[in-house]
Amino acid sequence: MERERTEMVEVNEEENTDGVHVTKTYQTTEVVYQEYEPSCLQRCSNRIIRVLETMFYMQQQRSIKVGLYVARHPFLTILLSLSLCGLCGIGLMRFEQTTDDAKLWVPKQSRVLPEKAWVDENFPQQYRFTSVIVTAYNIFSPTTINSMYDMYLQSRMTFTVDNKNLDYMCVKIGHMCHVKSLLELWQYNGTIIRSLTLDDILQTVNQKIAYSPTYGTEFSLEYMLGGIRRDNRGKILGAESATMLWVLHKNPEFETAALDWEKQMIDMVNAGRPYFAQSYIYATRTFDDEGYGAVKADTSLLTAGFMIVYVFIILVLGRFNMVENKLYVSLTGIFTIGLSILFSYGLAMGFGFLYGPIHNMMPFLLLGIGVDDMFVIVGAWQNLSPQEQKLPIDKKMALTLKHAGVSITVTSVTDIVAFAIGSSTVIPALSAFCAYAAFGILGLYFLVSTFFVAILTLDERRISDNRNSVIFCYKHKNYVPNSCSKRDIIGSFIKKIYGPTLMKLPCKVCVVIVTAVLVCVNIWSFTMLRQDFNIYDYLPQDSYATEYVQAQLKYYPDRGFDASIYCDGMDYFVNRRKLEAMYSDVTSDPYIQNGSVVFWYPAFTNYLKTTQDSMVTSQVKDGFPQSSEAFNSLLLYFLQQREGRSFGQFIKFDNSSTPTIQATYIPFFHTHQASSAGDIDAMDSLMAILDKANFVNGSCFSYGFKYLNNETNRVLKGELYRNLALAGLCVFIVTLLLISNLWTSILVFSCVAFTVIDVTGTLQFWDVTIDTATSILITLSVGLAVDYSAHVGHMFMTLLGDREDRAKATLCSIGPAVLNGGLSTFLAFVLLANSTSYGFMLFFRVFMTVVIFGLYHGLVYLPVILSWVGPSPYPSEAKMAPKHNGMADPKHLHDGAKIQGNGHVKGCFCTG
Repeated sequence: MERERTEMVEVNEEENTDGVHVTKTYQTTEVVYQEYEPSCLQRCSNRIIRVLETMFYMQQQRSIKVGLYVARHPFLTILLSLSLCGLCGIGLMRFEQTTDDAKLWVPKQSRVLPEKAWVDENFPQQYRFTSVIVTAYNIFSPTTINSMYDMYLQSRMTFTVDNKNLDYMCVKIGHMCHVKSLLELWQYNGTIIRSLTLDDILQTVNQKIAYSPTYGTEFSLEYMLGGIRRDNRGKILGAESATMLWVLHKNPEFETAALDWEKQMIDMVNAGRPYFAQSYIYATRTFDDEGYGAVKADTSLLTAGFMIVYVFIILVLGRFNMVENKLYVSLTGIFTIGLSILFSYGLAMGFGFLYGPIHNMMPFLLLGIGVDDMFVIVGAWQNLSPQEQKLPIDKKMALTLKHAGVSITVTSVTDIVAFAIGSSTVIPALSAFCAYAAFGILGLYFLVSTFFVAILTLDERRISDNRNSVIFCYKHKNYVPNSCSKRDIIGSFIKKIYGPTLMKLPCKVCVVIVTAVLVCVNIWSFTMLRQDFNIYDYLPQDSYATEYVQAQLKYYPDRGFDASIYCDGMDYFVNRRKLEAMYSDVTSDPYIQNGSVVFWYPAFTNYLKTTQDSMVTSQVKDGFPQSSEAFNSLLLYFLQQREGRSFGQFIKFDNSSTPTIQATYIPFFHTHQASSAGDIDAMDSLMAILDKANFVNGSCFSYGFKYLNNETNRVLKGELYRNLALAGLCVFIVTLLLISNLWTSILVFSCVAFTVIDVTGTLQFWDVTIDTATSILITLSVGLAVDYSAHVGHMFMTLLGDREDRAKATLCSIGPAVLNGGLSTFLAFVLLANSTSYGFMLFFRVFMTVVIFGLYHGLVYLPVILSWVGPSPYPSEAKMAPKHNGMADPKHLHDGAKIQGNGHVKGCFCTG
């Protein structure tokens, strides 16, 4: 509801002329205002906006406002800002980086966590592995077998820098190093192996040997072979590949030697061997070398990206002349982001939030948001009206914050609330990251409004004194900037070309059609987005490790991840029938690879039934002990014999005078699954078998390192959707309160939603899946997308005129700042386009699409929609534009604006 109100007012202007303060009073003028009956939402929002604006600037001296205080006391502001950040930085004393995947990614209520703790206590990881896959047309040819034996001999003769070899570091069964391979069939006897013929080899491999002749362990030939060829009767005729596995102790005393030995093995295998078609290797050190190595190698690209951003900020904020260049202001802008990182990390660590590797992405989030806010402030300074430009620097700076402060408050508060609510997720690393982000954006908002503005004030004082932009003490006399430096290329382009072109009807129609097509296609693509985490994706594509993984998938397509069944100190004699039933159920589980289960119990019972040792036969009846004491006694004896030596590592006894079993484990391999969902099904299937075993006074459970990823993947997709929904809700509510218009808030929300949909949909076309890194980056995209549209929506509400003119004025006023903010974020990552690291490549793809779609929806789609169905400006803005006889007063318009016959404002509210 609106009505006109007429009153007589005096129009005053204040200006400084040669240092003399002059007040000019014009004759009393009849002014006609448009009065509105604001809604409840508008009244609430008007109070918020009024508080925010007066917080930065108020002419009356009854209270000190932030803008005026900072501009009048820049040095004190800088000191206070640095002191506050330093005080927050005390929290860094609690710095401790968490690399444990269980603490980072597994929900705290997961059953896997206490089970992992039990495993770590009873069976800590104590082995290193080096796996080799060799291929040939027929792996059983004598020349290939001899070449494998040569590799085995060379591995034993390889000495490290401190003169250690395999015999010193390997896990031994009896007197021999544990090397699992086809050569076990001939007990690594060189004399026998060198004399083998093809018929000898085929005769041996077709004997269906169940236990290794070398170690006495369970032996599965088919598990080692790939591409097996058989005749009509099922006899093996040939194979295309075979595996060899070296097992070393994981001992800190000779870790350096083990790393050196593995490096020499990698070099030897990658160099190729005679009679092998190909050979592939993967060692314990491989992922650190190849995966993390690629990250470290490309880290320099990020540093170079920051330098590019620094140069870009210099180009945008300043002008190409000796006085108005903003070299140090740009450097301070980067330093402001660094201070916000100190603020964030210090507070978060002080409150006890964990710090993990993913927090290394924080600087890029703060860079994207912080630089954008700086551009908005500098843009507001440059867009002050001619009358405002005549004011003293302190008042001009306060007015700048009054205009820009509300806009950056809208985006900052939205981001803070969204990330704060995101910290409620059950995934610890994601929760901590959201908390760090909320603290960081809070610190950035405070520092940009104070520290950066204080530096900007000092720089404007320098410019007003004509002092050199590099050497402050040098003062130019009668300096006149060159005409080229005064050009605003981006602003002029938007004002003269882009804005008018975009507002033409054919362009508007095309924009709506393109937006609809993009959203529809990407909604479909979003529904096709798979949840899958494969750690091997983070290996460079040209790495030998990737070649190994591909060879394993080709020749051993059914081989999945390894895990173990762990049992506590129950009475194994009493539970013997249940153990046998469990073993039968496990081996028949379709998710367990055939021949991969290594269980000491059937080997022990088979030994009791077949041995002729009187020490054993005297204590058994019908092939089995008759008491728990006899069971434990014979088991200890069995583990000392050749048939049982290899099983000692799987059983832990207590230290009593009559040792009893304290814990045992049963290693195995799951079958290969096509997705994370299949891995979760495999894990759940085995857990269900063990849970129903119903042991007497005891229990068993399964655990493997991949189980941690499975537990994360179980909730990851749901948590991602939950966080996006909550973030979207926060964006809508906060923008509704601060922009104070329902329709504008809906449009801004649609821009954020469309941007996120387009980003995630595009990622699916790149065959990117939902994993931990993707979830973090998609969550980040919400924070960045808000900035591209909220600034535009808020600016549109503050301008007068018809919808199309206000849309043009909005583009001219805030468009350059938003565009420059997006370009700066893109430039920080542009060098990662050809990165060999999957993680960095993922960063580039996400941030590139966020910038492209965010800028599109903020600077193309939103202005078009606002020009058609945009709401009326704020009532306070309409009221503050007085009219002479019903017409807008020219003294109250920005430079370049025009008055139409109906009194509406037409033109661009920007300079340049």
